[in-house]
This record gives sequence, structure tokens and C-alpha cells, in this order.
Amino acid sequence: MGILDLNKDGKVDGKDAQLFIDGATKIYNRVAQEAPKYRMQQHAILGTVTLFCSRSFPYTIMFAQAFRLTGWPVVKEGLAQLAKQYEKGRHELSRQAPTLSEAQKILSNYSTDMKLLKDIYDEAEAISASPTASPSDVAAASRRMRVAKDDMDRLTLSYGRARAVLSSLHAVLQAMDPTEVSDAVSKVWVGLSTCVVAAVSPSAQCLSAGVAVGER
Repeated sequence: MGILDLNKDGKVDGKDAQLFIDGATKIYNRVAQEAPKYRMQQHAILGTVTLFCSRSFPYTIMFAQAFRLTGWPVVKEGLAQLAKQYEKGRHELSRQAPTLSEAQKILSNYSTDMKLLKDIYDEAEAISASPTASPSDVAAASRRMRVAKDDMDRLTLSYGRARAVLSSLHAVLQAMDPTEVSDAVSKVWVGLSTCVVAAVSPSAQCLSAGVAVGER
């Protein structure tokens, strides 16, 4: 009864029903708004579920046969490539990342250090833009601006690496080669999708069944 008492007034009445309807309406509107963005993923999930849970069990057999013959070698290569990239990312993390104590120190001092560098940069920028500044003052201010900018860039890089120490997965992903990862994921997708096509294609079904009979 407590679950149905949405307004927590000790009883279940029309107000609780209205709250339930309002909540369900909000969820429906949110789903209706977001669902079109993920249409391809929905089709992939629906196709996979119907493949394994439908009454047409021969589809499942044909998928398994096609996957064993053609899909698995491609998927295996893609997974091996992903594993290689993961190990590369872990190695890069251990090589470049600071220790945990250094990372915590960088994170705790980041705001103060960055504000100090920005103040130096802004002060030098104001001097270089002043109409009364001498050429030597402008040159000195420009040098200070470049130094401050370089220091801010290095501090930002150190901050990112320090955060990565506290989030190993993020660091590993940062160290991965996006092109290699994309290629590996594409291989996995091609291996699976071609097997689905083979399972639902009548000619591919006949060929797969013939191969299975021939192997026996």
C-alpha cells in the first residue's frame, strides 16, 4: 500500500492515481522525445531478440552456423585488436601518469595555480595594450604572456593526467588510438551483421544447411 501512496498522505485515492498518470505521461514524453535518436540501436536489439526468441528456430541455427564459419574469425580479430589497444592504453598510463599523491596535490592546487597564472597573463596583456607603455615594456609583457600561456597549457595537461590517475578507465580510453578502435569495432559489427543477413536470406540458409550436411 505504501508503494501506491504516492503523495504520502496515508491513503490511496484519486490524487495518487493522478500523480501516477502524470509520472507515466512524463516518462512517455521523454521516451518519445529520445527514442528517434537511437533508432538504429533499437532495430539491432529487436532483431537480435527476435532472432533468438522467435518461433522460427531455424533462424537461430542458421545464424550460429554462419557465425561459426564466417562471423567468428572477423569478430575474433576485432576483439583481439581491442584487447591490444587496451593493453597499449594501460602501458601508456603507467608510463606517463604521476603517482597518486602527486595527482592529489595537482588536483587540490589546480584552481589556485591556474588563477595565479591567469592574473599574470591578464596583467601582462593590459600592459602590452596600454598606449603609454614603452616598446621595451610591451616586449617584456609579451614574453610574460607567452610564458604564462605555456604554463597554463602545461598545468591543464598535468591536471588531465592527474584526473586520469583517479579514473583508470578514462586514462586508458584517452591513450587508445581512435582509428584502431573504430576499425576493431567495425570488424565486430561486420562479423555479426553479415551473420544476421545470412540467417534471414533464403539462399544463404540453403547454402548454410548444405555445408552443415556436407560436414556430417
